[in-house]
This record gives sequence, C-alpha cells and structure tokens, in this order.
Amino acid sequence: MNFLRAVLQAPRDRIDELRAFYLSTLGLEPAGADAVRVGATVLEFQESDGEPFYHFAFLVPGNRLEAAREWAASRVELLEGGDIEDVVFDFDFWNALAFYFHDPGQNVVELIAHLGFEENDRTGEFDAAELLGLSEIGLVGEQSEIGRGLDRLGIDLFDGSLEPGGLGFVGERARTFIVARVGHRWLPTRRPAEPHPVDVSVSGSRDAETTVGGHRIRVVDAR
Repeated sequence: MNFLRAVLQAPRDRIDELRAFYLSTLGLEPAGADAVRVGATVLEFQESDGEPFYHFAFLVPGNRLEAAREWAASRVELLEGGDIEDVVFDFDFWNALAFYFHDPGQNVVELIAHLGFEENDRTGEFDAAELLGLSEIGLVGEQSEIGRGLDRLGIDLFDGSLEPGGLGFVGERARTFIVARVGHRWLPTRRPAEPHPVDVSVSGSRDAETTVGGHRIRVVDAR
C-alpha cells in the first residue's frame, strides 16, 4: 500500500504560508495550485473555516534518519520530548525512529524511519527528494466505525486497538492509518486530536471507496 494522495483542510488565511513552507522551506516539488509532491504522495491543502489540524508523517529511508534530522533542524524547530537528544523518539516496538515539528497550519508533522526498511546507499546531506511519501495519517472519530470502514476496503488492523480509548494502526508497517478517538493526545505536544475530514487515496489490488466518520478513503487498483 502506498498513499497516493491526501487532501486536508487548512485555515483559509494560511494556505499561502503552507505552500511557501513546503515548497521553499522544505524544498518539495509543486503538484498543483495548493499541492506538493512528497515521494509517492501528493499532499493537498484546501481552504476551510476554523482552525483544522492533523497529525501525519513522512517516510524517511531506514538508514537516513540522522541525516534527515540535521536537514530538518536547519529549516524548522524540532519539537522536544524525545528519547535521544530530546528530539528523536525511539519506537522500539516498531524498530523505528522519528522526530516532529509544526508546519504553519499547526499540523503535527513527523518524519519517521523504520530501520531496515526502504534503505539506500546514499551518504552525506539529506535532500527532500529522499522522502518516500506519506507514512502515517491520523483519522479521528469513532474508532470502531472507522475501523469497519477500512476493513471493508481490505485495509486491516495490524497493531494497537480500535476499542474505545485505544489507538489503532491500520494498514501495514510504514504505511499506516492511525485511528484515534477525539481527544487523543498526539505526540509530542499532547494536543487533543480533533475530527477534521481526510480525503485520501491509497494503492491496492482493486478499486473501492468508502466514506466513514467524515473521512473519504479510496483504494486505487495499482496492478
């Protein structure tokens, strides 16, 4: 499974700032008026009332986390609270390392590397072109309902729980929907999760679609 496209809501007055951040600050490639390309994924922001925000993660090659951290730290302020030098979080249950920062929409953005996964032979400075695509996206709402919707698409729970108060990891390692209840406190800020709509397309073995909990999920046959 690959995340092909994710459309998220953003405060109306921050669309231009978000575009400048992803294109100029991070150095991603444009993919339309308010969209950027991150590896396999097109990430798009749509104007919205209010202050919607999300948690999502970009995938880093498994052996390039340290280089990616140095690259990011020269461009953004990394969020504190981690296990390594206060900014890198060690998810030993997944054999993964990650760090976080905010974008201008106050989205909680994560860069994560799963050790031994999608590794390459590059050395030296990191480049935005090394980002492999979206790795995680939070779906906030009634967890069992969202889980059933994903299950109908053939996207299964592989870790965690969809029971009330749990946190469900649905999909596969490194390509994951994080199904969270309203009020779940996102790492590392502990900001309570809010239910804002996600419109996302992923690759699969058939064409299918569901709308559940305000989120539209599409599977695109990639065979």
